[in-house]
Amino acid sequence: SLALVYGRDMFLNVPLIADWHTIATRREQLVNENLRRQNLKRRTYDYKVNDQMLKKVYKPTKLGQRTTGPYSITRVHVNGNVTLQLNPNVTERINIRRIQPYRG
Repeated sequence: SLALVYGRDMFLNVPLIADWHTIATRREQLVNENLRRQNLKRRTYDYKVNDQMLKKVYKPTKLGQRTTGPYSITRVHVNGNVTLQLNPNVTERINIRRIQPYRG
C-alpha cells in the first residue's frame, strides 16, 4: 500500500463528476425544511403603540440581568423595528428580535 510507504494516500487522476443541479436542489430542500421547522416554534405577536416591552441585554453575564425595562412602544415600523421610550427624553429604535413582551 502506498499509504504505508509514503505516509499518505495516493492522488489518482480520476475526474470527479458532480451533479451540481441535484446538489443545489438538495441544499435548497434542506434550507426550506429547516425554515419550516423553525417557523413552527415561532409565536406571533402583534406589536402596538403603548405596549410594554423588555429589552434584551447584549451578552449578559452568568448571573446578570437578561432584560431591562419595561419600556413603552412609541412607534411601530413596517420593517420589523419598534421605537421604545427609554426615558422621557430618550427613544431607541430597536429590532423586534431584541425585545420581548412584558407580562407583569
